[in-house]
Amino acid sequence: MSPERFDPGRFGSEDGRATMESDCYALGMVILEVLTGQPPFPRHDDLAVVKKIVNGKRPKRPKEAEAVWFTDALWGMLEQCWSPKPHDRPTAKAILEYLERGSMAFQPLPPAPGDDSQAVGGGGCRFQ
Repeated sequence: MSPERFDPGRFGSEDGRATMESDCYALGMVILEVLTGQPPFPRHDDLAVVKKIVNGKRPKRPKEAEAVWFTDALWGMLEQCWSPKPHDRPTAKAILEYLERGSMAFQPLPPAPGDDSQAVGGGGCRFQ
């Protein structure tokens, strides 16, 4: 959830209800979680995560194996999603357009020798 949903008064929100902007903040976190396979702050309990978000902390850019997904452009878009000012966040339409452009370069990876995962919908993918 976005910081203004946790602490509406501090962030200029009247009631802490979900908005298009708070949904875009959450969408950025969902994209991060889908690509890393982990929640945004995996080593922290819920209360610690809320405190981090309200205090302006954001997830760190992944490194090593999972970093391959996080191009500078994608990471920049995610950082925009997490802007502390809701009106600075991209719209869901802008995020969708960005993801659609990136998906045009999608190519399935060939199966590894002896890998049967392609037969059941597995396998990998790459973007060029």
